[in-house]
Amino acid sequence: MATNLTKSYAGKYAGEYLRAAFLANDTLQNITVKENIDYRQVVKKLVADISFAEPTCSWSPEGDVTITERWLTLTKFQIQRELCAVDFLADWAAADAQKGKLEPALVENMIANMLEGIAQNNEQVIWTGNATANPGTEYDGFLTLLDADGTVIKPTAVAIDKTNVFAKLETVVAAMPTAVKYASEKPVIYMDPASWEAFMNANMAAGNGWYTYGGAEVPKKYMGLFDIVVCPGMPVGESTVVFARKSNLWFGTNLLNDWNNIQVIDMTQFGEENYRFNAKFLAGAQFGLGPEIVAYSTWF
Repeated sequence: MATNLTKSYAGKYAGEYLRAAFLANDTLQNITVKENIDYRQVVKKLVADISFAEPTCSWSPEGDVTITERWLTLTKFQIQRELCAVDFLADWAAADAQKGKLEPALVENMIANMLEGIAQNNEQVIWTGNATANPGTEYDGFLTLLDADGTVIKPTAVAIDKTNVFAKLETVVAAMPTAVKYASEKPVIYMDPASWEAFMNANMAAGNGWYTYGGAEVPKKYMGLFDIVVCPGMPVGESTVVFARKSNLWFGTNLLNDWNNIQVIDMTQFGEENYRFNAKFLAGAQFGLGPEIVAYSTWF
């Protein structure tokens, strides 16, 4: 594929390439990442109800131990791009292009652009990916998986704004079993950016003025108990709040290094004037226990 080159600067290269702003893969930093999966792995979840019992002289086990299984299946993806040095002959990188080469700064920024784009796309797919509708280009994301599971707790959802965000968060938190809410590992509130902004605006309207001058990063907490993670990849225009423990949301891959590796192939050795950029990696998502997840979303 030829280079789609848009020129807007006439003169000497003055600093650095401008890249479009990409969404951070924030979700991946706040769930459980399972690596070294070749293709498919069964993930077991142990559930044991612990209670005291009267002492006996003989062995007398009480209570059940339940082990649930879910398959975490990976899909292989690739990103491939190509730049042609000829497209830069009339540009400020002409000295390199005349030799069939690309300026090193352009190569480096192309690599950075691809890495950031991979992070952005994965942040979206991890929530709304649909392998059935988009085979080969997406894996099933969390919302797709949660929507299809009848054991997941799904309160009736309406659009969230600053007038109702407190009530809706209260509904989500109240729907979670008490044993999960107050376990040693506290569940996390995963929230779409618009709902988070509504939450901040509601706090300001309620007189919590520190939201306006609290510094660069406002602490993301609900009632001081549960961490809030803002997920840019959640569907735009849909109010979404997922309440779950980090250990109950899984992202699988083979090698994490594959997500940071861009292969650059200089084709000038074969008589071409192209540079090829290649990335390949595996990815998949799954969750553990449906009854321990509250999923509120108008996307369903």
